[in-house]
Amino acid sequence: MKIKGIILCLLLTLILTLPSTSMTQSRDSNKVYKVAVLPFLIHSQENLDYLREGIHDILISRITVEGRIVIIERSLVERALYEERPMRLDEESAKKIGMRVGADYIVLGSITKIGDYISLDARLISITEEKPPLGVYTQHKGIDDVMVKIGDFAQDIGFKILGRRTTAGRPTGPRHPFIQREERIGRIGPEGLGYKKSQSFNFEIKGLDVGDVDGDKKNEVVVMDAHNLYIFKSNEDKLSLFQKIEIGFQHNFLTLDVRDVNRNGFAEIIVTSVVEDNLASFIIEFEQGKFRKITEKAGWYFRVLEHPNEGPILMGQKMGSDGVFVGRIYKFVWKKKAFEKGPKMPFPKETIIFGMTLADFRGDGKPHIILFDQTERLIVLSPDGKQLWKSSDRYGGTGNFYDTNKKKPEPFRPHEAPPFRVYIPGRILVRDLDGDGLPEIIVNKNEFKTGTLFERVRSYEKGAIQNLIWEENGLLTNWKTIEIKGYIADYQIKDAQNSGEDQLVVAIVGYEQEGTSIFAKDKSNILFFKLF
Repeated sequence: MKIKGIILCLLLTLILTLPSTSMTQSRDSNKVYKVAVLPFLIHSQENLDYLREGIHDILISRITVEGRIVIIERSLVERALYEERPMRLDEESAKKIGMRVGADYIVLGSITKIGDYISLDARLISITEEKPPLGVYTQHKGIDDVMVKIGDFAQDIGFKILGRRTTAGRPTGPRHPFIQREERIGRIGPEGLGYKKSQSFNFEIKGLDVGDVDGDKKNEVVVMDAHNLYIFKSNEDKLSLFQKIEIGFQHNFLTLDVRDVNRNGFAEIIVTSVVEDNLASFIIEFEQGKFRKITEKAGWYFRVLEHPNEGPILMGQKMGSDGVFVGRIYKFVWKKKAFEKGPKMPFPKETIIFGMTLADFRGDGKPHIILFDQTERLIVLSPDGKQLWKSSDRYGGTGNFYDTNKKKPEPFRPHEAPPFRVYIPGRILVRDLDGDGLPEIIVNKNEFKTGTLFERVRSYEKGAIQNLIWEENGLLTNWKTIEIKGYIADYQIKDAQNSGEDQLVVAIVGYEQEGTSIFAKDKSNILFFKLF
């Protein structure tokens, strides 16, 4: 009996110490996991629907991994929840809802607010695999720390599902030994998630930028419509008009940059403009109490490049005889009292000056080229010009254009066709918002009812700003703003409110009325998103 007991104990020990089948199974690298996010339960006397929506948006943006983890459409989840009608939303009922929508995992949770304190209780439940739940519980005074925690929870979900962090390959330590990573993690703040809105403007904003244009050591917000510039002083939640500069109705402004590219302490206002089918770009600077043109009627497309090694650089490109971009991109240098054409920039031939930037992904001083192609796909090129990656989604689409009669009709375009329309892609910003020493890519993603490939008609609907990070062999979504009704005209990340901290500043055109997005070219606003 003793021998049998010893053998039985040895067998039990062997069985218990052997990894289970589910543990030894290697994850299928080709499997796409589906995650359903249930609406969080609210326990509060206040209306916290905005907080529930904010948490939902953070989870969706940070859980999603292109080609590996997808979020099941919200309407399908809500329909399954309605059909199931559970008495209480526990793990068992959550699994039933998940099975209804074909999910591999389901996320559920609750928010409780008592006084100034908010507690969060959330769980990830596996449906198709035998894995223990992943949970998070936290309680804080105020919303900010709760939103940080939900962002970390979303990152942990990616690790739980894929067996690796969704930000793998990026250093996790702080950039500076005296700066804690939790202080600034480069996500969108939770103020309703999470922006302040300026007053409405009765004109269509075409461009926006921020900089100290009058040398008072405080930033101004500069916006433009088709032929006017508006310079605003920021006063808490309101923008006060400092000066309006009227250039002329014959102009069609295309792009705006505000940057001190001649390094004299005053940010120049740099505008690309078209007049009567020709470029008539100009640069304005504040001198002796007045704004005056230091460059005018320039036959160049202008754009400022934030070079990772050299700082801001003014670039220019010519318009060809057919009314579109032609030739190489040049660096412009300041000599005495004027900008002059300098050396060629090391970009591949056919590179367009707009919708293009540089980013040093590896921190080795070798910037990669990032640009939009003609189909609005985002492309990453190596320093020697070889394509490393191309997005499946479209980014950078705008309604900003000019028409040219110079372009000769192509075989499929009849001679009586209207002028050829040239669309100007949106900005690509490069910022290290999370302080890990590696840059992130910030792009706009406008959605149009008519799509973005129609030559002459783009019907505005909604959009968002997305933050992308380089992981392994491509760019993945790190976070994105909530869905913005209307059309995103331009955006920047700068200290627009002179608070000592950068904000994501977004110019939108159109407005929402009774739950419906209605486009109106004579109505614009500026949104200020907090970054924390």
